[in-house]
Amino acid sequence: MRVFNITSKLLPLCLVILGLLLGYAILHSGKQKPEGYSANKSKNKFKRVRTVQTSPLVKGSVVPYWHTSGVVIPAESVKVNARVSGHISLINSAAVPGGFLKKGQWLASLDTKELNLTLASQLAQLEQAQANYTLEQADQILAKEELQLLNSTDGLHVDESLVLREPQLTVAKAKISVAQNNVDRAKLNLARAKILMPFDGKVISKGVGQSSKVSTSTVLFSVINTDTYWIEAKIPHKFLVIFDKTQVVDLSQPRLWGEGIKRQARFVSILPELDSKDRQVRVLLAIDQPQREKSASPQVFINDFLNVSLKGNPINNAWTIKHSWLQADNTIWVVDKHKTLQKRKVNVLFKGRDVIYVETKIQSGDRALAEKPGIASIGLVVRTRKDISSSIKANRNEPLQVSSTSSPLNKAQGNGHSKALSQGQAKKKQGLTDAK
Repeated sequence: MRVFNITSKLLPLCLVILGLLLGYAILHSGKQKPEGYSANKSKNKFKRVRTVQTSPLVKGSVVPYWHTSGVVIPAESVKVNARVSGHISLINSAAVPGGFLKKGQWLASLDTKELNLTLASQLAQLEQAQANYTLEQADQILAKEELQLLNSTDGLHVDESLVLREPQLTVAKAKISVAQNNVDRAKLNLARAKILMPFDGKVISKGVGQSSKVSTSTVLFSVINTDTYWIEAKIPHKFLVIFDKTQVVDLSQPRLWGEGIKRQARFVSILPELDSKDRQVRVLLAIDQPQREKSASPQVFINDFLNVSLKGNPINNAWTIKHSWLQADNTIWVVDKHKTLQKRKVNVLFKGRDVIYVETKIQSGDRALAEKPGIASIGLVVRTRKDISSSIKANRNEPLQVSSTSSPLNKAQGNGHSKALSQGQAKKKQGLTDAK
C-alpha cells in the first residue's frame, strides 16, 4: 500500500518531465541544418543590397530659359469719330470689318453742302472786314491832313492818336483777323468731312451706314494698327536679374502652327505694375508684321495665346540638376565610384521651371540619385540598376551547363523508367508469342 502511494505521487512528475523533453525535441527538430550547410555562406547569400536609379550629372556653360505664355493685344487700337457733324454721304467699300487700309485712305465722307455754305459766308465776312479796314485807312489819311492844318494856324496841341483814328484802325484790323480765322476753320471743317485712316491697319467694327446722322461724339469705326502687336509675359523676380533684354524672344504654338515652328518678338519694356494675382513682373514684347500674308512665318492674331521663351544671360561652369534631386538643406544625394551614397553641398545659381543650375564640387564617378532617398545614410552601399541590367545580360550570354552527376532522386526516376520500359517490352513479346 505504501509503495503504491509513492508511485502515484511520482507518476505526475514523471509525465511532466517527459512532456518537457518531448516539447524540447519538437521545438529544436526544425532547426536541423542540412548536410554541407555553412552559416557564413547562407548569411552572405541572402544579404540584400539596396537598388537605386541614378542619372549622370552634366556641367557646362548654359543659357537659362524661362518658359511662360501670354495673350496677344493690339499695340494701337483707335475708335474713329467724326470731327464735324453732318450726314454720311459715302462709305469706302474696303471699310468693312477685317478690311485693310493704308494710312490716309478715306473711310467715309460727310455731306459737304452746309459746310460749303458756311465757308462762303465766312469768305464774305472776310471781304467785308478787309473793305472796312481800307475805308478806315482812307479816313486816317484825311485826319492827318486836317491835323497838319490845325497845328499850322492855331498852334493847338491835341491827342494825335484820337485825331488820326488809330483805335478805329486797330478794330478794323482785328476784324480782318477774326474773319480770316473763321474762313480757315470753315475750310478745315470742309476737309474733315472726309474721315481718314490714322495708320496702316484693319477695321475691327463699323458703327454707321449710308445717310447716318453723326456728331463729334459718334464712333464711326474701330481700327487697329497691324504693323505691330504686343504680347505681355510674366517672369519671376529671380529671372529678371539675369534676363537678357537684347536677345530675341521665341514664340510658338504647337497646336496651331505645328511642332518646331516659331516666330520672334523683341523686348519693349518692363511694365511698372506687378501682376495682381501671382505678384510676378510683367514684360511687354512686340511682334513686328504679325499678319503679313505672304510671309513664311505663321500669322498672329489678336487674343492669340502663345508660348514665350525668354533668354537669360549665360551661366558659366554650372551643373544642371532636377528639382526632385535638391534637398531641403541645399544638398544632393550621389552614388560615388565606390557604389556608396554620399551628399554634395550645392550653391543654387538659378531655379528654372524644369531644371536648376548650381555650383558644387562633384567628384569623379559621381552619379545623381534619381529617386527619392527615403531612409538613407552617408556611406550606405547600393547597387545601381545599370549594374543589375549588366549582370542579367551576362547571365543570359552564359552557356547552359548540365551536370553529369545524378542525384538519388534522378537515379530513382531513371530506374523506374527502365523498369517500365522492360515491362513494356516483355508484354510486347508475349503478345507476339500469343499471335503465333
